[in-house]
Amino acid sequence: MYLTISIIVLIAIVCLLIFHWRKKKIICKICCMSDMHKCRLLNELVEPLGYNYYSKQDIFSSRLDAWQKDFGYGAIYDRGAPYFNMVFDSYPVYFDHDGKTWLIEFWKGQYGINTGSEVGIYHTDHIIPPAARKLTIFHAASNEEMPEITMRLRRRGCPIAALQKEHWWLTIFCMGLFSRPKELSVDITLRFHDLSMRDAFLDALLASGHDPDDIDVMYTSVSFTFRAGSQHWFFLKRWYCHYVQFKNRIFCKLFCFVTRPFEDSGSKLLYLYYYIPFVFRRIFRLRRFGRKGKHHKKH
Repeated sequence: MYLTISIIVLIAIVCLLIFHWRKKKIICKICCMSDMHKCRLLNELVEPLGYNYYSKQDIFSSRLDAWQKDFGYGAIYDRGAPYFNMVFDSYPVYFDHDGKTWLIEFWKGQYGINTGSEVGIYHTDHIIPPAARKLTIFHAASNEEMPEITMRLRRRGCPIAALQKEHWWLTIFCMGLFSRPKELSVDITLRFHDLSMRDAFLDALLASGHDPDDIDVMYTSVSFTFRAGSQHWFFLKRWYCHYVQFKNRIFCKLFCFVTRPFEDSGSKLLYLYYYIPFVFRRIFRLRRFGRKGKHHKKH
């Protein structure tokens, strides 16, 4: 019996020593990489997942050719988000233009261990009655239809990151940072291709109840600040969202603790990729949860 216990203890000690040696080796490997090498390697890893890493701001953002584009968007995705560890404010704006019903939606909140914000541009192929809009899956805008989007994410009034580009789904994700949706605000500017689309969006934004004094219009551009969302959860759903946020806060702290040898998200993720690869893969389940698991099997 004593011999068996001694063997088990010896095996455990050997395993701990191997893991410690492996951990030190991985840390040394990452520390020896140049910033350019780390950024290039990380982008190669996250490209199939639909994201790019911006090292200067230490954020992740969605790619123009992200696979999520194939699945569009609809209100049902927002309703299911808390079951995938996403708790956010959403602000959908529906309007008709050029024979199509458009959905331009804004989000801000907590996506697992990521504080983030999003702007999505979608439409249908024909006019959808208002009563059917929340039951419809909208298609992502084509490259020719994308407006120029500027977004500046703030937390408790302090700037986190900013991006500007033509996109169908522009996002900012800050890894390892925990936030409540109400702590976040997003300064948004949309520059449309023509005045008629600008006016259609502006009318819908005003009709949604947005404060007119918070809206600036300059030629084809509309600027405003997204502060509050449209969710009105019933009691059980609110309770579940609190539970999800409790988990998200714990996982944020755990992520920061495990990756504490490093400061920036790029190095932290490479560390997880080499040391705990299945955790690395799970971290990037940020969006489009409806069918993505099946899609990821291709990679």
